[in-house]
Amino acid sequence: MTAIGVRKTAEVLALWPLAVNVLAALSPVAALVSGGSALALLLPLAALLLIGWRQRGTLLRVPRGMGGAGRYIAARYLLLATAAAHLYARGDLGIAAMITLVLAVLALAQEPLLRSLSSLAVPYAANLPDREVRNSAVFPYGWVFPVNLLAVVVLVAAPLAPRPLLPLAALLVLTSLGVALVALVDVVRRIRDRRAFQAGLPQFLERMQPVFYVYWHAPPRSAFQVTMWLPYLERLGVPFALVVRTASTFRQLAAATEHPVLLRRSLADLDDLIVPSLRCVFYVNNAMRNNHMVRYSQLTHIQLLHGESDKASSANPVIRMYDLDFVAGQAAIDRFEKFGVPMPREMFRIVGRPQVENIEAERAPIGQLADRTVLYAPTWAGYQAETNYSSLLAGPAIVAGLLSRGCRVVFRPHPYSGRTPELSEACEEIRQMLEADTEATGREHLHGDLAEREMDVVDCINACDAMISDVSAIVGDFLHSGKPLCMVSPRTGAEEFLEQFPMARAAYVLEADGTAPRGLDATLDALIGSDPRREERRRWATYYLGDIPRENYAERFVHVAREELGLLAEEQEPLDATASAPSVDE
Repeated sequence: MTAIGVRKTAEVLALWPLAVNVLAALSPVAALVSGGSALALLLPLAALLLIGWRQRGTLLRVPRGMGGAGRYIAARYLLLATAAAHLYARGDLGIAAMITLVLAVLALAQEPLLRSLSSLAVPYAANLPDREVRNSAVFPYGWVFPVNLLAVVVLVAAPLAPRPLLPLAALLVLTSLGVALVALVDVVRRIRDRRAFQAGLPQFLERMQPVFYVYWHAPPRSAFQVTMWLPYLERLGVPFALVVRTASTFRQLAAATEHPVLLRRSLADLDDLIVPSLRCVFYVNNAMRNNHMVRYSQLTHIQLLHGESDKASSANPVIRMYDLDFVAGQAAIDRFEKFGVPMPREMFRIVGRPQVENIEAERAPIGQLADRTVLYAPTWAGYQAETNYSSLLAGPAIVAGLLSRGCRVVFRPHPYSGRTPELSEACEEIRQMLEADTEATGREHLHGDLAEREMDVVDCINACDAMISDVSAIVGDFLHSGKPLCMVSPRTGAEEFLEQFPMARAAYVLEADGTAPRGLDATLDALIGSDPRREERRRWATYYLGDIPRENYAERFVHVAREELGLLAEEQEPLDATASAPSVDE
């Protein structure tokens, strides 16, 4: 069995807590049998070393939240009993020692209580107009764990030098009790504030009068799914809020936007959101929990998604549960038929892809440029093997081909690429290649935090003259630029790839078998040289992004959304009333 296998097995079978508890249980027995021998202290010290090792991540940094509070609690009670047994056997168990031990027991007892109460003091709202909310503790409650653990260590060692160590233990125990008292007062206040907010939420929303919500649930580092839509939802000109279901998604959005964010954890919590002003809910993915909100049939439910591509996930039959599906162009509608998913045509609205409004057109035909910058934007491995379209394993060879042609490279992998060890290693290899090339040639490539965090997708597209990518939503966005495009087929030949993914007809197709791309030189020569598919690419851009004028491109989305919300009809009513009003002469 490998070292990793042993570690995983120990965690699954809870062998570490078992070992700690066995050592702790034997410790007081050994103390009494040995008459308080110093050698008998080896057992409790071994248990403490195991606890410290297992909790080293908590002990070596500032606690986050509850930290290690409440962990190994039974073992620590037994270790206090061990300290008492040793002190008794040595004749050092006086009144002061007994009081210290009793207080130490009380200090440990508050850890599970504090952890339990802390689970009720979850965030509830952020960025509310005219209302202050507090979603975090005044300090990390987890500080009680290292203080208590240190107190147990000192008490276990106290029989060796009771005169200096017992007062030190008493000081640590009193400190822990003080910290716990402040934490308990704070957590009770947070629970009270949250419950008061919950009780008054319907009235608050009636005053706020939200016209729509953006409902969102997603894994970590996914806030971009929402933030990409916020600038265009703001243009609708009506109050709205963001609704999430877990504390982790709440923290993501609360940190990413200044719009109101509401955390509603249970199904019953959602009922309080339904107020008379509410007309619509927008969704940006197909998360399973979306059906919790779709059940409110009196509302209009509109799916936006967070990007379109020719992947099967963009033609998911679950989209039928929404009232409307806002799509960029005709390609999105035809995609359902291609994948054998019958859909009612009346549920689609072609609104373009507003996020591309700031994508700049090519500066000149690429063959006329003296220097060329190429964006390499591979996708991730997906959740299943059949949705793995990533070219990252061949990425180092692709980037090497670009560098050999004197290209400047912008490297922006999908944010989820780090979830797969092989793809993560390929990303790191590419970054090292770009750093080495910069040192050797002086070319300033864009990669790492600069390209992946500080710059957004539009920034990266505007910084390049051509792009190499996979089956990914960024390809559709890139078509708006009119620049040369290459798509990598990691599993099939070019003809089959074109059949499966029609968007590739606007691109040069590069076949890749694992780490080895086929026909790389010829593909790169066409991509950054002659570019024979230039006119064909423009026709496909209309098919995928809608036949919408480039000027004021995003206004199509705003107009259609306002129409579906009934806002245009309301604006027209006063005009109609004015036009039909009788004149004074009449």
